[in-house]
This record gives sequence, structure tokens and C-alpha cells, in this order.
Amino acid sequence: MAEDTEQHQKSIENELKRLDREVDAMDAKLRAYLADRQNKPHPRHHELIEKIQRYRIPPAASTKPLETMLDNLQWKVFYNKKAWQQLWENAEAAYRQGRAFGSTAAPASHASEKEASDKHSSLYSYWQLQQKKLDEMGTRGTESEADFENRIKQRYKELSGNKGDDQEIVMTFDKDKKQCTLELKRKG
Repeated sequence: MAEDTEQHQKSIENELKRLDREVDAMDAKLRAYLADRQNKPHPRHHELIEKIQRYRIPPAASTKPLETMLDNLQWKVFYNKKAWQQLWENAEAAYRQGRAFGSTAAPASHASEKEASDKHSSLYSYWQLQQKKLDEMGTRGTESEADFENRIKQRYKELSGNKGDDQEIVMTFDKDKKQCTLELKRKG
């Protein structure tokens, strides 16, 4: 009987550790989804939150260390839930304003030139956002997707050579020029 209880306690401990790792991994999954909803699966973070919040240790297997582990995990998910909700709201607000997901503006890339060329799908998303913004303004864009991509890549090359350590390259929409553009912005 005592051996069964110890085995049950060990399985609960392993489950709590697994859930803790899942919470850590969820942040990256959520960010990836918000940055590329068409190609990334929904992170299903609400299910994870609910599962952890409802988790209970059976009284027969309960120990102070297990209860502490569970309590710490539930506090962790409580704080992460608030952070994830803010991320989600920021992404929705950015989308409504015609920007890609990011902090206050959409980071274009901090990547090498090769990685930048691998970002065709991201550039296409930005081009689509530009088209949407133009539609909202009641005007038509004359720039093709290829022209947009070439212009953004060229601008990225220019800015990356002048970028300081305290700066990042961000995508913005210039209402006067009626197009998305890249600019340097101070981090933070």
C-alpha cells in the first residue's frame, strides 16, 4: 500500500513537472501563432490554463512538497495567463492598425541577409497589410508584391548598416507615402 502511494506521488510529481515545462513552452507557441496565424497551429493555451487551474492532488497522495509544487505552478500559470492575454490584445490591436505583431511596432528582422530572404511569407503578410491599409484609406496600391519585397529588402540593407545596439528595425505604415516602410527605432 505504501509503495502504491509513493508510486502515485511520483507520477503526480512527474505530471506537475511536465505541466511546468508545457507552460514554459506555451509562451513561444503563442508568440509564433500570433506572428503567423496562417502557418502556425493555435496554441490552445486556454485549455492548458484551465487544466492547471483545475488540477487537484488526491488527499491520499497529498504531501507538502507536492502541494507546494502545485501551488507554484498555479501561480505561474496565473501570471502567464495575464501576460498571454496582453500579448493577444497587442497582436489584435496591431492587426487592426495594419501592423504586424510586435511590441509597439513590428520588428522586421534582426536576422542575417540569408534569414531575411527566407522571410518571404512574412514579407507577403506585410504586403497584404499594406494593401488592407490602402483599401481602408480608399485608395489603390500600384506596387506589386515583388516590387514591395525588393523595396523592403533594399531598405533593410540600408538600415542594418546604420543600426546601433540600442536600436531595432521596425515596420510602419507611412500615410503620406501610402506604403509600409522600415525605420530605426530605439529599443524599449
